[in-house]
Amino acid sequence: MSKSAGKIDLAKFRETHREQQENARAGRGSQSIQSRAVIRLIENQLKEARVGEYTILCDEGKSRRGGGNAPGPLSYFVAAVEF
Repeated sequence: MSKSAGKIDLAKFRETHREQQENARAGRGSQSIQSRAVIRLIENQLKEARVGEYTILCDEGKSRRGGGNAPGPLSYFVAAVEF
C-alpha cells in the first residue's frame, strides 16, 4: 500500500490496535497518563493552549464576545469524544 498523504495504512493500524489489546489483557499499559496544558489569554475570548509540543487556539463566536477565529471549547470537547 502506498503511504501517500491522506491514506491510512490499515496493516499498521490493525497491528497497533492488536498490540494495545494484548497489553491491556496482560495488565500492561494501565499506568496513569498525565497531560498538562498551559493556557494564555490573547484577547477577548481568544485563548492559546500549549499541550506538550503543540499549540492550540480556542475562541468563542461573536455572539459570545469572541472573534470566531478558532473553534470554541465545546467543539474541541466533541472532537475529543469522537477520537
